[in-house]
Amino acid sequence: MRFENKVVFITGGGGPLGIGRAACLAFAREGAAVVVAGGRSADAVAAEVNANGGKAIAVPLDVTVPEQVQAAVDTTLTHFNRVDILFNNAGILGRQPLFELTPEQFDKVMAVNVKGSLLCAQAVAKVMIAQGIRGRIINNSSIFAEESHVGVLSYCVSKAAVNRLTRSLALELRPYGITVNAVAPGGGAPTGMNAARNLPDDDTLPELPSVSPDAPPLERGATVWDYIGAVLFLASDDAAYISGDIMTIDGGAVARR
Repeated sequence: MRFENKVVFITGGGGPLGIGRAACLAFAREGAAVVVAGGRSADAVAAEVNANGGKAIAVPLDVTVPEQVQAAVDTTLTHFNRVDILFNNAGILGRQPLFELTPEQFDKVMAVNVKGSLLCAQAVAKVMIAQGIRGRIINNSSIFAEESHVGVLSYCVSKAAVNRLTRSLALELRPYGITVNAVAPGGGAPTGMNAARNLPDDDTLPELPSVSPDAPPLERGATVWDYIGAVLFLASDDAAYISGDIMTIDGGAVARR
């Protein structure tokens, strides 16, 4: 197993339909101890991991609040003594036409998607450096970082900033052997943000959609599982010499740009 004896901290891991939950399950299957950091179903996702033979804890987290970020990292150290991998997955969409977009709405999207990733990277990287861990940080970006779409201006801008944050962090942390990369999902899968309207009213966890075995590989909509392989790869030793990269996962749609 690629991540045996490793600890992964996944923000927004408690999204019941999103990439975060799928990442929690996938890392656990590969042997990692999982910290489900935030998300409305964090307790349920941690319980799901444990019920399937993995090891996980849930911690409350608002990534925009420095004190909560530090408290979540401290709780992780209390339970698992280390952090090897950070997946900055938490994010919000923000759907407002240009002239209806308020400064407060813009600030909220930027705070979660950009500042939250920075705060978590700062807190976790300090632990990695102190413990001599050549860690991995993966940020969740989007193909919207390179594409402009009407009605989601704040989201597009925030994900472009995530890409630059990724490359800046990669440069800052290079002397410590910590790699920083991002995945840029596309293809319309329910990443969590665009699936909010489909969430159950209670805390039950719906089935995560699987890929139809009969569907042509690149002629179908994406599922969350199409993104997870890239996240696991960037967190693994196989990606030890990759840093500052933005990996696009969109079934080839990038070819249209």
